[in-house]
Amino acid sequence: MSQAINAGIATANQLSQTGRANKGDELGKSDFLLLLVTQFKHQDPLNPMDDKEFIAQLAQFSSLEQLMNMNESMDGLTAATREQQLMNAANYIGKNVAAGGNSIAKAEDGAVSTFYWAIGEDMAKGTLYVYDQNMNQIYGENLSARAAGTYSFDWNGKNYAGAEALPGVYYIRLSVEDANGQAMLVDSAVTGRVTGVTTDSGVTYLRLEDGRVVALQNVREIAAPPSADNGGTAEADGGTGTG
Repeated sequence: MSQAINAGIATANQLSQTGRANKGDELGKSDFLLLLVTQFKHQDPLNPMDDKEFIAQLAQFSSLEQLMNMNESMDGLTAATREQQLMNAANYIGKNVAAGGNSIAKAEDGAVSTFYWAIGEDMAKGTLYVYDQNMNQIYGENLSARAAGTYSFDWNGKNYAGAEALPGVYYIRLSVEDANGQAMLVDSAVTGRVTGVTTDSGVTYLRLEDGRVVALQNVREIAAPPSADNGGTAEADGGTGTG
């Protein structure tokens, strides 16, 4: 009995050293194999392990090994996919994109990006608010009745008091109601020129030249930057009205 206890302690110490060497808290397939072999070496000779139990443990070990190999393969595939996605996203640099979002930006020279929104049916009224990066409401206005369509909002860059807001990124909150007072779905989009690509928590983002970021998966349209041939300007379609 003492021999089995000593063997168990030795095995536990060996597993502990292996865990520290691997800098992880989870047991690997080699650890399970070590436990299985130790169990066979120090089993009671008067009460040996049943053949069926032995086969069952081997089958469990085989399944464990296959699952761990599959996890390693999936991790490798995921890493390769992210790397490929990042490389593909780099092709957006220098191009103008339209993407789902609710951010606008005010530049150092006072210019403010345009916010686009669309409704699929007629609205009776609505409200639009501008928030700073700390989610403090700094501006708002009421929206009159409008027909289904696409609209744009061009903020003057000032707060409720009429003072100029600081340059930076701001966020729009828009809510509209139909004639029955029921909330309606609103689709919104932002546009800008891509200057960089970044990733966060496995999600790829495009960084716009005005400091905003949009998720790559939310991009709806890609266009080449305006050229000198057309005066260096590109006018977006504001739809049937303005905000």
